[in-house]
Amino acid sequence: MLSWLQHRWIGLWLLLMALGALMLFFYGFFPLKYHSGKLARMDDLPNFIDGVSIDGQEVYNAGENSVVLMVIDGLRYDFASEEYMPFTGELLKNKSACIYVSVAEPPTVTMPRIKAMMTGSISTFADVALNFGAPAVRGDSVLRVASVRGRRSVLYGDDTWLRLFPGLWAEYDGTTSFYVTDYTEVDNNVTRHLDKVLTPDDDKEPTFDFLVLHYLGLDHIGHLEGARSPKIKPKLIEMDEVVKKIYIAMQTWDRTGVLIVCGDHGMRDAGGHGGATPAEVLIPLVVVKSGDFQCPHPRGPGPTVKQVDVATTVAWLLRAPPPGDSAGRVLPALLPADTRQHLYLLHALAAHCARHGLPTDTEFYKQFKRAEKQFAQYLATGQMSAAKIAKEFYDESLEAMSKYLTETTGEFDLFAISFATILLYIIAASLLCATLYSLQPDIRKPSTHHQPSTASLFVAFMIMFIIFSGVLVISCFITETKSQFCSFDPLWSIAFFGTVFALTVVYFVIKTGIETITDMSALRDLNAIDYLLIGGTLFHSWSFFGTSFIEEEHMTWYFFWNTLMFFVLIRTIVVIVMYFSKRLSRATEIQEKPELEQRMSSVGISILPKWVILIALHRYLRTMNQTGDRWLFLPDTADWLNAPENVFYLQAHLIIGTLSTLGICLWNVRHMNNSVHIHTALTIAAACSILCYRIAAGALDSPFPILKTWDTVTIVNIFWGILIAQLIYEILTYVGIFKNCGCSPNQNVNKFEYKKPKAKSEDYFYEPMDEPWNIDDVKLSLARSLSHIILNDLMLIIILLMRPHNVIMVPSVIATCSLTSKCLDHRLLDSRPGRGKDIADLISQTLVHIWIGMVFFFYQGNSNSLASVDLGAGYVGLSEYCAVRVGARMGLHAYAAPALAAAALHCRLARTHQWKRYLASVWRVSNIYALHRVYTLAVYCVVAVVFRHHLFVWSVFSPKLLYDFVATVFSIQALTTIAQIVLLTSLTSWLARIFTYKSTL
Repeated sequence: MLSWLQHRWIGLWLLLMALGALMLFFYGFFPLKYHSGKLARMDDLPNFIDGVSIDGQEVYNAGENSVVLMVIDGLRYDFASEEYMPFTGELLKNKSACIYVSVAEPPTVTMPRIKAMMTGSISTFADVALNFGAPAVRGDSVLRVASVRGRRSVLYGDDTWLRLFPGLWAEYDGTTSFYVTDYTEVDNNVTRHLDKVLTPDDDKEPTFDFLVLHYLGLDHIGHLEGARSPKIKPKLIEMDEVVKKIYIAMQTWDRTGVLIVCGDHGMRDAGGHGGATPAEVLIPLVVVKSGDFQCPHPRGPGPTVKQVDVATTVAWLLRAPPPGDSAGRVLPALLPADTRQHLYLLHALAAHCARHGLPTDTEFYKQFKRAEKQFAQYLATGQMSAAKIAKEFYDESLEAMSKYLTETTGEFDLFAISFATILLYIIAASLLCATLYSLQPDIRKPSTHHQPSTASLFVAFMIMFIIFSGVLVISCFITETKSQFCSFDPLWSIAFFGTVFALTVVYFVIKTGIETITDMSALRDLNAIDYLLIGGTLFHSWSFFGTSFIEEEHMTWYFFWNTLMFFVLIRTIVVIVMYFSKRLSRATEIQEKPELEQRMSSVGISILPKWVILIALHRYLRTMNQTGDRWLFLPDTADWLNAPENVFYLQAHLIIGTLSTLGICLWNVRHMNNSVHIHTALTIAAACSILCYRIAAGALDSPFPILKTWDTVTIVNIFWGILIAQLIYEILTYVGIFKNCGCSPNQNVNKFEYKKPKAKSEDYFYEPMDEPWNIDDVKLSLARSLSHIILNDLMLIIILLMRPHNVIMVPSVIATCSLTSKCLDHRLLDSRPGRGKDIADLISQTLVHIWIGMVFFFYQGNSNSLASVDLGAGYVGLSEYCAVRVGARMGLHAYAAPALAAAALHCRLARTHQWKRYLASVWRVSNIYALHRVYTLAVYCVVAVVFRHHLFVWSVFSPKLLYDFVATVFSIQALTTIAQIVLLTSLTSWLARIFTYKSTL
């Protein structure tokens, strides 16, 4: 099994196994919402109250109503005011409408909120992953019970409703909710139907029973420009005009009209949503009724209600039973005035909740029984005191029942969770063995250990596979788990034996590692800063046992980074002072080591002011975007730059960031085969495309007005074409196509020239396949070139996707990586004598680039809340929604800094002068990256399990799990990209053998 440890991509394969284990953990930790399968019927309404007969279907009658549910996506509570919505504010002021504070449970994204409003039950956190797919609801809903009762439902707006509730609409016109750059047409497509649908028929009755209007424009503005955008108020005034139109139309109907205006979720000041901050979970719920309706509450917000109350209320108004799994209540303003009917409605809702299997020994269930007895006494005697007591008891029990049902989620699959966590730790241990093995010096020397035959290895593997399978099967039966993982269904059997296979592989990796790891002398070269990097990296994951360290993770990284910068500053000062003191004293050490003076002179005393400037730059970048939860409300530099009066400074940031990035890209061109300056021209053309896009998108002014009329989609397509052409050109140059076509490149810049050294003697004979071509040198040149092309392309793509104020982050990441790499170079600044310190250098360089990526991740404004995901970046250059393209753009934008730092590190590795040394460095760095990612996953999964019943499990712990999942996927993509570069060098070498070798013989 030694070959497994020596395999160049062992880290990638083990990381893929860890991803599978994480998905198993997700299955156990995020169960889909359980539906009882019970479909509500009118016959379910109780006809006896503690032995007293009552006609339930007669009493459960709200009259003839037409209900309009107007959902304004992203409407948070402070938007429902007279300042933003004057007509609605006037209705509230005159008590012609009621307003409630509605609480939306996390995750505050659209699809789960719609399900809550229509089913009356809380969705699980797994629905956040299904938000873009929106599978059809399998349980009961208002729309189903209304359809059974013959009610006519109509939808105009977000097509998520159509995917959730297919076949239940008499009429509909859906609009896509994911194209966030459109906030005009997406609402006009809803409003254009109003004149027709609100006009009553000849009998002055509306043509619908239940009308859903879902407006998306407000949410899209928030995603693009934030909640303080100047476009927010005009959009809310537009929504207010729709409310006015509906209100006026309802007054002309012979039937009672009820308008419910609400949001599905709120939005942060930055515009995102998905978390649990007050701005995201507190939304207004306005009730307007035709006729002489007067709000029964004092001016201001009424009692706090839940979002699930919408389902129960709409079902009551449509004279349909509450949905089978609903746990809501009827909104107080719409409760019937008749005492008998009022009490019966409360009893019917309480009995409905009690049928969900509530424990009968709880106080709220006993309170329900007491209320039932008082209600029966009222029915029998007519005593109003009994009715009053019954109402109080019903209200108390209903409140507790609703809270119990909404807070009760599906059970965790502890077997799947436990096994996945154990597997993650075993994979982390195997990666530790693989990493330590790769860090041994002279590892490629032939092994003196006896190597068993392939047949014996296969037999040993199968024996362990059978043993692990048996242990896992026995564990399934002993624990008597109901986990699907132990169901042995065909699909789950594949997952079961796949995990056994992974377990067997990592067992042999660990076993072989323990046997072969013998020389860790390279770790003796680690210095104090290396131990700081290692200690900080290890401690960071364990800090998550405190919820604040998850919400405010950026503070941990800022502390680590500031500490590192201070240590490097002090150490650099000490080393340089010591060097110059020895030089002035003509120390023997300086005289005998001219290479030390050469290295020091290449950096010089200027490294100190550079490092001080870098510290100042980081202090400025730290103020750019407030992140986390605690200080998010404070103004930051981005708010100041985006203010209308500071547009000059914002554009200056954009231009400086873009031109600085262009300068870095042009500097990197020297590592490519820049024949006839093709790469220079293409890089400049790509940067010009970005500037043209910014001008056309209105982010940048231009003296040429025609540029503002250009199509942004066309510009971005040209940009992508330039990047693809650059990559194809480089590969074709390597193969030798242009040379064979007669286009011989300039020899001074041609890095892909195949040469065969002259033989030492005329009698020396080479086999045709063994001729000493400089293949390794050319392969290294191609790897170096492709690495820098990828880095350049990443930088250009990211400045295209980023908000204008954040563009300065891109050159800052590269500058930080470059200067930090110099300051941490062991051979330059380490005063201890010794041999080459390449391995220690690789460890420090890899860890510091991980730190740089995470620090800039938070500088950019990201956090562990779903609200910080910038949806606008996913639609740059797109004219229509495409899940793959949007998801890739959003992911790359979110993880821009880690991607740039990793690409910069790989470019540094490719600047070596030996092909084998480059491969060894890639092997070691890949193992370290994979180990860090799996170690982080393993520790945090334990944290999530320990706090699975914590109050903040869905608002704090669970979003962090999703971020870790995405980070793992991008880590796999990064290692796969490096593997593709190495594979491409071998593939093109084979092609070059066909096109180039023969032509030069």
